Amino acid sequence: MGVKTGAVLVKTEGGMNLDQNRLQLIVYTRKNNVQQKMFQFGHVVYISKKMNYVCLYINENQKDYVIGKIRNLHGVQRIEIGPEEFEAIK
Repeated sequence: MGVKTGAVLVKTEGGMNLDQNRLQLIVYTRKNNVQQKMFQFGHVVYISKKMNYVCLYINENQKDYVIGKIRNLHGVQRIEIGPEEFEAIK
């Protein structure tokens, strides 16, 4: 799946460019309704309603911006950078 921009084909998945390195974030929350807001920040892979955490992938170059936005949400306990990292698909 891709979007053609001029003469360049950019690979995308769920609105995110796959030609960039991606980091895994693990966000621990207090409420389940905060978990649903994580879809606007990156590619959500897993939501645990019992343990109250969300695993999502974000572009590496947007790391500081996204972490800052997530920290400002009411109900977020802590954010960890996960052990997994995806390299760019070229």
